[in-house]
Amino acid sequence: VVVPAASVARVPEGATLEAAATLPMNGLTVRLALDQLALRPGQTLGVTGAAGAVGGYAVELGVRDGLRVIAVARPQDEALVKRFGAETFVPSGEAAIRAVYNAAPGGVDGLIDAAVLDAAALPAIRDGGKLATVRGFAGPSERGITIEPVRVTSYVHNHEALDRLGRLVAEGRLTLRVAE
Repeated sequence: VVVPAASVARVPEGATLEAAATLPMNGLTVRLALDQLALRPGQTLGVTGAAGAVGGYAVELGVRDGLRVIAVARPQDEALVKRFGAETFVPSGEAAIRAVYNAAPGGVDGLIDAAVLDAAALPAIRDGGKLATVRGFAGPSERGITIEPVRVTSYVHNHEALDRLGRLVAEGRLTLRVAE
């Protein structure tokens, strides 16, 4: 297969090709989301779908950025998301968004919605906070919350970001996961 050089990235040391293939789409999606949220160390990040491909990277990279991470996932995934570094685990379900809000009194500063809850996730976010959406939700919003649509195509040639992700993998500080 012949592709443009700009479309090629090095497989991280010690990673399989299959596992490394999760970085360009899922890893860069999260890096872009975090960059768009522009949270400062010590602020609170909520992550829905925290055990999934995007959500798992969001938890780990959020922690690496110095954020306090509140992770929402199925009850059976609690140990996994805590291993990724989530400070607080919230079981998914009807009460999850209220539980995120309660875990960060006043709401989280930013939220990466990997579970695609869209408007249903807004009550977990503080007034004036931000929501990073991965499937095109653009609003309407409420309480001054900014909605940041994440389109990884805008980062597809960001080799610096992809190289940083690869280094984190090689250093054992970012977990590559393949279901089968």
